[in-house]
Amino acid sequence: GDKEEGDELEDEEEKALPEFVQGELIPLFSASSQSSSSGVNVAPSSASYASLDVKERMTTPPGYLTESELIGKMEVHGIGTDASIATHIENIQKRNYVELASGRRLIPSKLGLVLASGYHLIDTSLVLPQVRADIEDQCNKIAKGLADKEAVLNRAIDTFAAKFENFVANITKMDVLFGSSFAKLQDVGKPFTRCGLTRRYLQYITGPPPRLYNKFTEQVYPLPAGGLIKQATGQKCPVEGCSFELCLYQVGQPTRTFPLCPYCFNNPKPEWGKPPGQDDEDAGMGLDEDDDNKERKMRRLAGKSLVLECPHPDNSPLVRERTVAPDPDSKGVFVLDPSPHKWRLVSTRDPTIIYFPKEVEKVTVLDRVDEVLNTHLMRIDWKEGSSPLPGGETKHICNFCTDEIIQQ
Repeated sequence: GDKEEGDELEDEEEKALPEFVQGELIPLFSASSQSSSSGVNVAPSSASYASLDVKERMTTPPGYLTESELIGKMEVHGIGTDASIATHIENIQKRNYVELASGRRLIPSKLGLVLASGYHLIDTSLVLPQVRADIEDQCNKIAKGLADKEAVLNRAIDTFAAKFENFVANITKMDVLFGSSFAKLQDVGKPFTRCGLTRRYLQYITGPPPRLYNKFTEQVYPLPAGGLIKQATGQKCPVEGCSFELCLYQVGQPTRTFPLCPYCFNNPKPEWGKPPGQDDEDAGMGLDEDDDNKERKMRRLAGKSLVLECPHPDNSPLVRERTVAPDPDSKGVFVLDPSPHKWRLVSTRDPTIIYFPKEVEKVTVLDRVDEVLNTHLMRIDWKEGSSPLPGGETKHICNFCTDEIIQQ
């Protein structure tokens, strides 16, 4: 009955995994082998067994903190005193950063989440407890005669003055978050492309600056400025661990189209090369990749990055998988235009376009790579009756750089 099933589930949740030994043989049992008089599998000749029964379970997120749990965490991190902790919790409720729910649980409000995200984006230390804990520790040292009051006060003023100046200089980033979170639906736009982290649809906000917005996580992904952002066909980014759906980025006249991954655009890896749209003087010192990406993202949110070329470095996997030839004039590469039914090659760094003849029905970039030139081979499908190939063949696999038929 239900009671037996509940007892079985409770027993299952309390079981710990046994210690296995390499080469050990474990008897297998299924539900059909169970005795009708017992709800437990029995292995007569072995202390360990494995069940073939399949049961579906769902994980659940952790619950929200209660007031007492929050007080405990504040004490662990050295925030507040016995007299001030209650006031801190009361203040975040009065300012609508959290709501007090049943069970004395504190649920973050949309305002609180957006505010915390903005602080994280500009200066993480404004959200994390370390700075506040340090101030509390210094005050305790003053009370015990272990630190000089004026020295502590001056150091605190200098620290927060610097943080204030940095915050003011980057306030546009907070404006973007609030504009994205509290704009009307018609201002936010329709679902545009899927996030690779949450599989939720991202909203496209034309700006300026243009960006994608995840209303479920309050995450903003700035997009390149200077071109047009178009929806693609749902293809995912090939970078390991990314899985964001690609967009199309159109720039120039005549238009060149490139694939665009929102995540990789904002989080390029150093081994890919210098990100497009970044001047040499804007480049980081190479000491901290996260700091470089954060600085780059702030500039894009402020609309200070103009990208009039391929938005990804030539060595990124997204560009490499489409590269069919080098472009020595611009030190870029030629890639297949991802626009549907437009069979042409475009340079990543120059407004150069190579058109295929109108007799070509389809062009496909293959996984096979020329080991000498480090470029991908192509398969060209010719229209029936229009092929220049011997015997009227319609399919031709070639290296664009060296193939005589293509060069002619």
